[in-house]
This record gives sequence, structure tokens and C-alpha cells, in this order.
Amino acid sequence: MSTASIGHRHIDNTAADWWSRLRDPALPEQAMLQWSEWLEADPRHAVAFDRACALAESAAAMDGATREAFVARYAPLAVRRSPPRLALGLAAGVALVMLGAGLFLAMRHSGPESPRQYASERAGHRDVALPDGSSIELGGATLITARYGRDERAVDLEAGEAFFRVAHAERPFVVTAGPLRIRDLGTAFNVRRTGNRVTVAVTEGRVRVSPSATDGDAATVELGAGREVSFDPETQAMRILDVTPASATAWRSHRLEFVNEPLASVVENVNRYSARPIRLADADLGRLTFTGTVEVDTIDSWVSALPRVFPVRVDSYADRLELARQTSMTRSQKPR
Repeated sequence: MSTASIGHRHIDNTAADWWSRLRDPALPEQAMLQWSEWLEADPRHAVAFDRACALAESAAAMDGATREAFVARYAPLAVRRSPPRLALGLAAGVALVMLGAGLFLAMRHSGPESPRQYASERAGHRDVALPDGSSIELGGATLITARYGRDERAVDLEAGEAFFRVAHAERPFVVTAGPLRIRDLGTAFNVRRTGNRVTVAVTEGRVRVSPSATDGDAATVELGAGREVSFDPETQAMRILDVTPASATAWRSHRLEFVNEPLASVVENVNRYSARPIRLADADLGRLTFTGTVEVDTIDSWVSALPRVFPVRVDSYADRLELARQTSMTRSQKPR
């Protein structure tokens, strides 16, 4: 075996090892820096890492029996009892060395997977593991569709809110949320969709956000960690704010946080967690703006406090809570 072949084999094995280590949520920051330095040290490292990602993605998408056979064939006997992701990564490294670019190209050009739909219940929470090692957390009453094709990993957020933690891979990871298209640049981010009103908040790394129907980069914004963009469908404007990670994903801690958001949008999001749906008797009330926090475990208390802030009264029914416009005369008759 030539020196060059030995060098390539070592690079492929190291790339597969990094693929396995990066799946560990407890990986220390120092290790992430070492991975970044390794990628930058030699152009061949990034190429090998992309090959390992593609091969491991394809292996992860296999059915259980096929995946076990893949690991049994290519992973060394000593590591077959290791955690599944480690064994899969090591098997991918050996397969890369033994089968080379031919297998990689065959997998790259295999047909796209069938779309997969995932949904959560009202007031529910669901964790979704994708075949490439990425993960999605769904908030209450959320619906997504994942489509993994040859050239792109695509997810449609059809309703609700989701937190994305994206695994590095050659194929771009793109989320479409109504009028917005969010392209991952190696990151973790949160997306909330309320009809065509969309909010994107970045907790790690960067994303590129652009209108779905726009070609080119004219309307594109790039966000780093600690930044949030909100799209208003009425004005077609995108507002950018600073945001803390805790605030960006407050729903994961049973809180819904809003900044200058129309009451109609706030009510629609609260309804994803409310035992009794909240209705607006007067559509004009929906244009009022709300800033504050809603604890999902005490929604009825939040609703009962709204008349202190807005000109509304709360009518309670067995199957719903209704917000109606409160006149000054009615207020004097029924002080709250």
C-alpha cells in the first residue's frame, strides 16, 4: 500500500470518528474547536468529512436489519457493542476506506426519500430524530414535513413552533415556513409560524433567511447567535432584534414570550396550549399589540387579567373563552 493510500485511509477514519463524536450533545467546546482546526488544516479533511456524513446518513436511513448488517460487516468486532452512533460512524469510516468513492457516489445519486410528516398534540412536546443526526423539538400543535432529497434536506413547518439542531452534512438543510426560507449555516435555531407571520431566532451558529418567492439575495438577511427576525405579512417587513437563548426557546420551559405582537397572533399561539380555545368576538381586537409572557400552565389566569390591559371583557363558556370589546359604560357597570 502506498504512502498516499495510507494517508487517505487515516483521513477517512478520522472523518468518521469526528462524525460520531459530533453526535454527542455533551461534547465539550474544546473538542468543537479541535474539529474546526482539523477541518481547516487540509482541504482533504472537509471533503472526507462530507463523504462520511453522506455515508452515515444513508446508513442511518436503512431499516434496522440492514443497518445491523452494515455495522456487522464494516465495524471492528471490538466496537460492535459500542453505542449505536459510534459503531455506525466507525462502520462508515471502514466502508469509506474499503469501498471508496464509488459507494459514496452511488449513495449521493440514490433516489430521494419519501416525505415524512411529524405532528404534536395540543399542549404536547415531541422530539424528532432525523436520519442525518439532526434533531427537531416540536412545540404544542405543531406540524412539519421532512423531505430528504439528493441535493437538499428540506423541512416544511406548516404550523406551530419548532427548535432545530442541525448536523453538519454536505447537503444544505433548509426550513420553509410559509413566506420564509431559512437555510442553516451550521447552527441551532427556533422557528415559530402563525399563519404567514414567522419568527426565526438563532441560538448557535448562523442562518440565512429570505422570502420563499424571491430569487437572488436582495431581500436576504443573515442572522448570528442571539439575533431574531420577525416577518410581518401585512407590511412585508422583516424586523431584527437581539434575543437571549432562553427567550428564543422559552416555550421549551413552558413559557410563551411576545414582543409587540398582534393580539390575534398571540391568541393563536396560546391556543396551541389552552384547554379551552380563546376566540376574539371582534376582529379589530386582534390588531392590538401585546408584549409579555404567558405561562402555559396558567393560561386562564392570563386571560382573566387581559381586561386590565386592553378594552376587553372575558366571556366564559364551557367550550371556549371569548374576548369581546368592552365599552366604557359596560366597564362602569361591571368594574374589574
